[in-house]
Amino acid sequence: MRHLFIAGFSLVLASIVACTPSSDQDVSETAPAAPPFESPYFTVAVTGSGPDVVLVPGLASSSAVWDETVDALSDRFTLHTVQVSGFASAPARGNADNENVLDDLAADLVTYTNTLEQSPALVGHSLGGLVTLKAALNTEAELSRIVVVDVLPFFSVLMDEAATTESMAPVAAFMKATLLSQSDDVFALRQSEALAALVKDDTDLQSALNWSVESDRAVVAQAMSEVLVTDLRDEVSAIEIPTTIIYARDDAIPNMASVEQFYQTLYAPLSDGSLVAIDGALHFVMLDQPKAFLGALESALSE
Repeated sequence: MRHLFIAGFSLVLASIVACTPSSDQDVSETAPAAPPFESPYFTVAVTGSGPDVVLVPGLASSSAVWDETVDALSDRFTLHTVQVSGFASAPARGNADNENVLDDLAADLVTYTNTLEQSPALVGHSLGGLVTLKAALNTEAELSRIVVVDVLPFFSVLMDEAATTESMAPVAAFMKATLLSQSDDVFALRQSEALAALVKDDTDLQSALNWSVESDRAVVAQAMSEVLVTDLRDEVSAIEIPTTIIYARDDAIPNMASVEQFYQTLYAPLSDGSLVAIDGALHFVMLDQPKAFLGALESALSE
């Protein structure tokens, strides 16, 4: 279960200038249209019609990880697919030299979702799931539901059951430095080895590998290090937004029984939470078991 850190979003608004008519003209005052939302931390593509659903990918992943989800739901929902700056060949923009990638993503996602006419559902995979939890903890968030895909509120318990943010800080620093020091060839090799345990289909594996090696290494290393020291275990009880947690369950996942127990225990404090296991899937649940994942997601969105 090393997958979260290996594989795996400020706002700029122009000021509105009022138009003042001349005294001898009968002209109604009309404010110019607000400019499109912009964030230095991510871009958004919008497809479909219906209730709004915002989809956030994981570490070093492309928004294309949601392609099959978008294709299946765009006749009933408006899908907002997020591309994190610096991941999967996207320019680093505001995430270059950013030491608060997760918090900035979460804050701007709240700002973006609050611009929508109706409160949307926010769906996040892996690192995107942690960011989704952070967004839901923002008191200004206007979300109808959140869906967290294959991530715990503190990833590092999968490495050490007794982990704390303090104990993981030197580990995070070491792993960040290691990623930054690897040659391109070594980095690609290590990513290939790790991803083989995270996604089943060879074509999907190659896509995930391409996304990883095409990412900005510094952004990935920083985001990964933040994940390792992000502990939301004591905070999830404050989330009042209905929450669905979808997680992978497969015999190939090491210590699956313990992992499942972590999901049950760490998300138990949610006031309105439900767990859904997807059998026969590894970390990239939406790629390994698309029908089962879509069924679980649609069920959550319809509640």
